Amino acid sequence: MTPFTVGIPVYNEEAILVPNTERLIAYLDGLGPDYEVLIGSNGSTDSTTALGADLSRRFRQVTFFHIPDRGVGLAFREFVRRASHPLLVSVDMDLSIDLTFIRTALDLLETNDIVVGSKKMGNQQRSFLRRLGSDSFLRATRLLLGLDYDDYSIAAKAFRVATLRHFEDRINEGSSYVLEICYLTKRAGGRIVQVPVSCEDWRRSKFNLVHEALYKYGHLLRLWLRGVRPVR
Repeated sequence: MTPFTVGIPVYNEEAILVPNTERLIAYLDGLGPDYEVLIGSNGSTDSTTALGADLSRRFRQVTFFHIPDRGVGLAFREFVRRASHPLLVSVDMDLSIDLTFIRTALDLLETNDIVVGSKKMGNQQRSFLRRLGSDSFLRATRLLLGLDYDDYSIAAKAFRVATLRHFEDRINEGSSYVLEICYLTKRAGGRIVQVPVSCEDWRRSKFNLVHEALYKYGHLLRLWLRGVRPVR
């Protein structure tokens, strides 16, 4: 198996940062190849930064960094720049996605540029409102861009780092980099595969959902207006 990087953006995760990092490392150690875990704090104001620095000292595989500004895309851009290995898997700190996605994604990245973990295709235990919001955005994305994937959230996504670096300048501060990179990769003739994932997530979102919706739809419209034609 090819060596890989796991990237985890965090914002005020003092309650779960240490136990979930330990759980993740225990799983990754069983996979075999060399790996690294990059944990990127974006705007955290609690003890996340102190705990993350301690994790870096305790585990040679872990690198923690802190960006003072809020923005998950800022952390992801730093993952792309810092990744030491050719494959990058993105997960959330709450580990709400079944960790077996990582093994599946690494295998699929041998012949694909991007692996999309889809909660809709799998088993998702989330609130009705969050599922409704996701479904509405997916319908709009199909209509405007012609993309037929079922998940553009930041968790359970895997990429070839060379693909990400090709589009690095298009990663902005927000969470829409997943949609943009999928769109650009598809238009460039890259290979994207989608797999089902299991998700159990009842936590309150770290995002203001109204602001997040306005941002995502605004970004979608900008892509469409730039655009050229829908991808087929």
